[in-house]
Amino acid sequence: MPVSRNFPIKSAVFFLLLSFSLLEANAAPKVIAIQPAAQAMVSPDNLEIVVQFDVAVDPASVDTRSLSVFGRWTGVCPGEYIFEEENRQIRFKPAKTFSAGEWITVSLSKSIKSASGENMTKGYAWNFWTRTRPGSLELQEIRRINVRRQGEGRIRTYGAYAGDLNGDGFHDITLPNEESDDIRVFLNNGAGDYGSFADFDLPANSTPSTNEGADFNGDGLLDFAVGNISGGTVSVFLGDGDGALTSLQSYPVGAGTRGLGVIDLNGDGAPDIVTACRVANTIALSINQGNGTFLASVPMETGVSGETSCAVADANGDGLMDVFIGGFNSREIALLLGDGDGNLNFSTKVNCQGVAWMIAAGDVDNDGNVDVVSANATQNQVAVLRGDGTGQLSLVQTFNTGSFPLSIDLGDLDGDGDLDLATGNFSSADFMIFENNGNGVFANPRRLRAQSAGSCAVLHDRDRDGDLDVTGIDEQDDLIFLFDNPGAGTVVHHAATNSLAPAGFELEQSYPNPISASRVTRTALQSRVTIPFYLKQASEVTLDIINLKGETIMVLVEGKLAAGEHQAVLNIAHLPAGMYFYRLSVGRIRMVRKMLNLRAW
Repeated sequence: MPVSRNFPIKSAVFFLLLSFSLLEANAAPKVIAIQPAAQAMVSPDNLEIVVQFDVAVDPASVDTRSLSVFGRWTGVCPGEYIFEEENRQIRFKPAKTFSAGEWITVSLSKSIKSASGENMTKGYAWNFWTRTRPGSLELQEIRRINVRRQGEGRIRTYGAYAGDLNGDGFHDITLPNEESDDIRVFLNNGAGDYGSFADFDLPANSTPSTNEGADFNGDGLLDFAVGNISGGTVSVFLGDGDGALTSLQSYPVGAGTRGLGVIDLNGDGAPDIVTACRVANTIALSINQGNGTFLASVPMETGVSGETSCAVADANGDGLMDVFIGGFNSREIALLLGDGDGNLNFSTKVNCQGVAWMIAAGDVDNDGNVDVVSANATQNQVAVLRGDGTGQLSLVQTFNTGSFPLSIDLGDLDGDGDLDLATGNFSSADFMIFENNGNGVFANPRRLRAQSAGSCAVLHDRDRDGDLDVTGIDEQDDLIFLFDNPGAGTVVHHAATNSLAPAGFELEQSYPNPISASRVTRTALQSRVTIPFYLKQASEVTLDIINLKGETIMVLVEGKLAAGEHQAVLNIAHLPAGMYFYRLSVGRIRMVRKMLNLRAW
């Protein structure tokens, strides 16, 4: 019987294909595509996150710790994991709506396995932003809040974190106080305002300052870390989900702790901490043991002198978070690249032409790469450093701001799709806003006045109406300044929800708004404002009016309404001039909008 001459070739091809198949089946999963793209700006409504792998993954290895989605202000996002493309693709559907203008971090840990049981060799992470609705750069001060107790002297409130500590969907304010050695928490009343505070003590002579929030112990609740200047420590509080901070632990990191960043250095799914220690002239790496407690810190030199500030982002696009460090003495910014195994490696440093008191990271020129902005305190300037996506930086621009800028933040205030910039200026007692032209050039400054010192300016959607507001801190008089974004349109955005399916209603802009004598339906007996809203299904509804103190001053609608379009009419006769909020509640879900009454009737 004749034997085919092609048998050896066919056999070789067969065994080669079989070998490739076996290799693929036993390969560690690698991320090959993501959605949204890194540094993209996407709508917070109906947002989905997609991760594609080169091999099938084991669904049992995917949970909120191994694939976590975290909003800087809204915290840990629960949701539904959907496995597609024969388990080569994970689609994540958030169970709550992120805040507008929020910095989102998606992190994958090494515990994700392939179908054959191979772990990812390194973690993977990226950031993106949520869009804001059309807004304004002409913000209006609506309130000042005293951080001191009655009769208390100066406590030097410095720094602010706007995370949602009690999980109601609204941004609370957590404030370190350098002279009273404590943390004070103001809970949002659901209308963008704050009342009384709770305080949480730190060890004496700590001088708490730099701070950030994260879920350090993996329970799905926001925790809080603060660096202590005099104590040379980092203190970690665990959040209880109701707005309280508990289980304080403090860890030595280095003298003069001035900067703090949160990063998963080793890809185990537990957030670690990097601190910049100006007096020690190092940074410190603090590794989370997975339960919110930390190993002894490891000091590291960075190539700059007087490490003061830090920011975390993926600078070279490899899916591993990196760290930018600002030097007080050397007036440089260094970039350290993460290797995914717990280490940071020097990549480059650039003269930023000033003392980098605080820095922030984001794609300011819309090229898809991470850039850095620096508050150059003693030069009264901001520096913009452009990243090239490979781990290199170049100084692009410096421009004047107020006197002695201590803080800097990024966010899309006007809703045009690029990151604007805000500084807090100590000596000129103001906060300044700069408009981005879309290419990372900042101009057209607006000045918002503090009382004695502009120490900190945070950009966040405080009232959850879809545009970014500004919360400012005055550390001399210990005041919170609430600046409201009046908006620039009538775009409807959903408020925060905690269910996967939206409630199915919309609350539209009242008209007229603002309210003035020439813009209302007015008779001798009444002055009326119309508030339209829409229900997709019959629902129990409450529509009420709230003042700046969070007090309900009027209930317009209460009861069950049919599906469809509805209108409520507000009689503003005898309503004092000022800012008000109207709130639509359907079940446990609420939407809030602003209304400005320019005069009393």
